[in-house]
Amino acid sequence: MRLFLTIASISFSLLGFSQTNLPYNVGEYSAYTISFGAINVGYAELEVKEIISVNNKPSFYIVGKGRTAPFFDLVFKVRDVYETFIDTSTLLPLVFNRQVREGSHVISQQYNFNHDNANVVTQDSTFNIPIQTQDMLSAFFYARTFKKNSLLIGGSFYVPIFMDNENYFLEIKYLKNEIIETKWGNIDCMVFKPKMQEGRVFEDGEEMKIWITDDKNHLLLRVETRIWAGLIKVVLEDYKLVKHPLSIIE
Repeated sequence: MRLFLTIASISFSLLGFSQTNLPYNVGEYSAYTISFGAINVGYAELEVKEIISVNNKPSFYIVGKGRTAPFFDLVFKVRDVYETFIDTSTLLPLVFNRQVREGSHVISQQYNFNHDNANVVTQDSTFNIPIQTQDMLSAFFYARTFKKNSLLIGGSFYVPIFMDNENYFLEIKYLKNEIIETKWGNIDCMVFKPKMQEGRVFEDGEEMKIWITDDKNHLLLRVETRIWAGLIKVVLEDYKLVKHPLSIIE
């Protein structure tokens, strides 16, 4: 799930949004299968639950979950839950919660963002953050608001993310467009290559690619990451209440 959530984000200089032209809305749900080679190893899902008040600010309440397939529960059970509360006006996170259970490994985190003071408060400390900093989950929804006409093929962009009590910048390169076959039909996608910081998730981020629908939804369709042992794939299996119809190529 950590891999799934840290693939996102285009720099804030590309963004142009308002409440009326956001690519997502309350109720949007997407479900994904995660496979390693030909083996289904797990599932992930994202849902925009509702708009609630956080610190007197209307905020999107968004939940991401990841879990292993039943067979792998016997070997290494994973149950991850990520929650973010995103200011509807700025699309910046106000609160981020992370509950990770991976085998005997347990992580519990809460981040309270104060963008006016450029800091984030955790359970143990306070950290300074760059402007426009995102959390692991809010970064994905922030990235979806990019303007296509601001992207250049071959160009790289950056976004600041606060994760595991550290600041870092995620670099993303726009590679090309590619038509992907799905069970709903052929869909035109933008292909991006995120470059992860050394020591994060995978040491070589150059081997990761993501496919985002080239329509008004900017919906995540596929992720592929090649590691030393093989290929990990994340593929969209189901979606509900997307704001716009997917652009199926006849």
